[in-house]
Amino acid sequence: MHFPLASILSAYLEQAQLSQVSLIAPLTQGLSNQNYYIRGLHPSKPRAAEWVLRINSWASSQICNRQHEVLNWQLASQAKLAPQLVYVSPDKQFYLSEFFAQNEQRCWSDLITANASHPIVTMQELWPGAEYKLLELLNGLKKLPAPNNVMGFDEQWQVYQRRLELMQQQLRTHKLKSLEVESWLDLHSQLVALKQQVGDMLARLAGCLVNLQFSHRDLNPYNILVVEDKLKCIDFEYACSSHPLSDLASVIASHSLSSEQRRWLIENYLSEHPNLNSKAGNAVPAAVDLYWVFAVCWALQMAFDCLDGDSLNSNSLNNDGLPPDEAIAVSRPSCADYLTYGKQYRDLIASCV
Repeated sequence: MHFPLASILSAYLEQAQLSQVSLIAPLTQGLSNQNYYIRGLHPSKPRAAEWVLRINSWASSQICNRQHEVLNWQLASQAKLAPQLVYVSPDKQFYLSEFFAQNEQRCWSDLITANASHPIVTMQELWPGAEYKLLELLNGLKKLPAPNNVMGFDEQWQVYQRRLELMQQQLRTHKLKSLEVESWLDLHSQLVALKQQVGDMLARLAGCLVNLQFSHRDLNPYNILVVEDKLKCIDFEYACSSHPLSDLASVIASHSLSSEQRRWLIENYLSEHPNLNSKAGNAVPAAVDLYWVFAVCWALQMAFDCLDGDSLNSNSLNNDGLPPDEAIAVSRPSCADYLTYGKQYRDLIASCV
């Protein structure tokens, strides 16, 4: 059944104090939450403006502390490194933030790619000067106050292992039989087989660490905006105090840069870095590999939450007077999609090549 967006989203708009809404449109980027472009009046500005309404998915809320997300987003926003967050629902189910239009002819998201820790040599610069903008963003983030929520590489790996083991047990207990379940279990077993290699990555990264710092942890091009020729980042679901190489690794892994741009960015980010020692340069490949290990973990978790949702989860209930996720979904990835992503991420880990 088709529901006009204005009708479906009316409860959200009212709670967020949006009025005189003249346009609503889905924003298609994003693999977890639902995002909508809104043009309307909000008390934070004297006249009608453009906004992003983000409705958090049940699945992503299981692997993200929304309170920490909001606090870290506000830290970055105060430093002009993120859009302003103008409304947060009391239950953290949805947010309203500034919208910044992007140049459709030259959009930062065009730089999206997937690089292994030792990418092929390339001379092509899709965005000349991208390395300077990225360094400014990385340096700005590292100067922010370290958040109270701490998640180093070791802790994150342990959390993922425990969570995925429980999911595996639940799938076996329910004795669900399908190609997707078998594919999930197979991918999980391949991840478990990497424990020794992951241990080696963690040891190398521990060897170059001096102090933890503010870390966004998912600086892929879809999470970066160009505003007045500077970069701002969005989606702070995984932001925390973490290893100083986590943000550099996510940039190197996900951005299409020339070999020279990549070399310059790594060299200048590491130069006299207060939170890293001289071993950091040799640890960058391990950080990139670990980025893809964690990406496999994320894909498995998201796929699990799509598996037989009615019997495994209770996300169809909503007692807040707001529409359930299904009513507002805009081309949400399926379980099969997430498993495909997970297999692609697995193939980028150096130990799996």
